[in-house]
Amino acid sequence: MADLAHRTASLDDMRDLWALMRQTAADIPCSIESEGDQERALSEIMKCCTAEFSPVVLDAKRNVVGALLARRDELDWGLRNAETINVSMATVSEGHREHGVFKLLIDAILKRNAPVYIEVKAGEAQGLAAALEGSGFSLTGTKEGADLYKWEPATESKAA
Repeated sequence: MADLAHRTASLDDMRDLWALMRQTAADIPCSIESEGDQERALSEIMKCCTAEFSPVVLDAKRNVVGALLARRDELDWGLRNAETINVSMATVSEGHREHGVFKLLIDAILKRNAPVYIEVKAGEAQGLAAALEGSGFSLTGTKEGADLYKWEPATESKAA
């Protein structure tokens, strides 16, 4: 893990994130078979790269080997002026799954100290659910073949 670094994704990472997504699509699972699926995936990557919420992990050669593509929940922001983060995709290259990459990504996003939601699709083969549970996320429900996990920052108790 010493040769890994993390930072926030930018539009400069689009090509690397798309390559990583193509390599790991079956394990996420995510369909990128049709032109429409590819367009939706690339659009989501672009939105997440510009939202400044998405951590990426780089190996010693500065290659992107993991990412949590995330954005602010616009409804919470608009209605309550509250920051809530929705992770739309989590991916780690197969060769780095045993190197603590998910832990680096999760820790980076939790530093924002805002509620975080992550959907883990049935058939996910990267070990994301175990990493979430090990980082304090709780399973909040299941819908349409996916489990929804949530993390909330600790609330400060008010002194009387």
